[in-house]
Order: sequence, then C-alpha cells, then structure tokens
Amino acid sequence: MTTEVYVAQFLLCALDASGGRLNELLAPEAIMESAQLDTAEKDAVISSLIAQQYVSSEGERADGSVHLIRLTANGLEQARHLRRISQSRAERDIYLHNVLVRWAYTHTPPAGSVSLQEFAGNERWWFAGTQVTWDEVEAAVGFLEAETLLVAERTVGRIGVRPTPLGIRFAHSNMTLRTFMTTQQPHSPGVTNNFSDSIVVHGAVSGSALATGGNNTQTVTHGVDANALASLITQLRQVAPTLQLPEDDVQDLSEEIDTLEREGDDLGRGQRIWRRIARIMTPAITSTAAAGSEQAVQAAIAAGSQLFS
Repeated sequence: MTTEVYVAQFLLCALDASGGRLNELLAPEAIMESAQLDTAEKDAVISSLIAQQYVSSEGERADGSVHLIRLTANGLEQARHLRRISQSRAERDIYLHNVLVRWAYTHTPPAGSVSLQEFAGNERWWFAGTQVTWDEVEAAVGFLEAETLLVAERTVGRIGVRPTPLGIRFAHSNMTLRTFMTTQQPHSPGVTNNFSDSIVVHGAVSGSALATGGNNTQTVTHGVDANALASLITQLRQVAPTLQLPEDDVQDLSEEIDTLEREGDDLGRGQRIWRRIARIMTPAITSTAAAGSEQAVQAAIAAGSQLFS
C-alpha cells in the first residue's frame, strides 16, 4: 500500500490517542502499533505527515528519527474529516461506486473478468483510513450492474466483474460518476428538451448552453470539473484551521466543505454551497489567526468564486 493509505490510518488512531487535544504529545511507535501498521513504515509515514503539516516533530533521537509528535490544527481537522466520512454510509457508497468501475477497467484481462478477491487485496479496499466490507462491495456491484456500468459473473466462490462499454467511457472520463451520468441520455435530469425552430446561444454562464426558438427552450447544465473541485476542497481544508472563527462557524464551515466535496460536481448545488462557505470565510480574512495565511485564504476564495461563477 502507498504511504498515504497508512497516513489516513495513523491520523485516525492519533485522533483517538490525543483525545482531540492539540497539546497532547504522542509516540509514533505506539500509534503505529495501535493502527496495526508495519513499524518499518514509520519514518515514511511521519515524514509525510510533517510535510503535509498534519503533525509537528516534538522530539528527535540522535539518528534523526522522530520519537515524539503533536497533532497540528490541520492534522486535527483532517483526522476529524476522515472520521466523519468513514462513518458516513453515503460517502462510503459514493467512494465504491466511483472506484470499482475504474479498478475493474484497469485490471480486467481481454475477454475476461477480474475477481473481486483481487480488489480485497488492493489499497482501494481502504477508504478514509478504514476497510470497506464485503457487504458494501457487493451492494456497490449490484448498483453498478443496475446502472449498466459493470457486468458481474457469479460462480461458486468467485465474483468476477468487467466494465460495460458505458463503464469504459466513464473510466476514460475525467468526471465523478454523478457528473458522468448526468451527461448520459435518457438519464440526464439536467436536460429539458423542447425542440421547435430552435437556435443555440452560448452564454456567459459556466458549463451551460441555452437553446431557444418560438415558445420552446432547452437548457443543458454540465457538471463541475472534478480536478478543479478536488483542488478547491484541498485549499479550503488547508486554510480553514487558520481562520479565527466562533466554534459554531468552525463546525458549519467543516460541514459545508464536506458537502461541497460530495455534491459540488453539480453546478447549481455547488453554487449554493459555495455562497454559504464564502459568507463564513470572507469576514475572517483579516483575523489575527489568519494574518500569516491571508494570501492563501484569499486564493481559496478566488478559486471558489471562479469555479462557481
């Protein structure tokens, strides 16, 4: 598994060990053992955590190895985020719906299928620091079959899967499954067709086109670029802990960022969520806590405003 999978597991255990307190000193070896991680990976995990500013080194041995750490505000926020989404059925389902098709596309041999047992041995079996379950995977396969994205071949002791032509198109797309499915006919709820003597006018609205003629209108609303959305979410989570906000606003902002990550690929919903986020963040730009990162906060707000303009 990659270091990032270990990092998520480490953060969840560090959250429990610290009790959510930033002043708690933690021993990396003890956290690794609690998370049942290979201690040989400790240095790589700690280096990654420090590089991402999730922990700070509070004690080093003569050989340079870190033996004491402390969670940073960023690390505590990320650990709480992982805990929230790891306990959300919707988040777990969405994760599997997106990852299973692309995993099957990558691993299916020509004219065959790939066993889900191989998925169980893959790092994709982990979500937000926790393992998915067979029940969750089998339910996700059933959903993807119903949406004609996967074909499942069930025999005694084996479930094989392979992507359909639609699943292959999704695997090739740079989209979340939600966005991809809105582009497919006849399932797209974002398309209303009434054609009669129509012309198409491309306006200034991002991701949209308007066709009109006589008394008829066709409005097409496309999704938000997945990479740009993921980048914005990362920016928001990095700057959120630097804002001097009341406790209620801290919680509200965290929940809105989670909601934006989950639903922001729909332009209309994303715009509404972004307006709520901007209302929370904008007054805090010049706060004392944000003084050292005011530029980063402004950059995040600018990125969100551009994406959801």
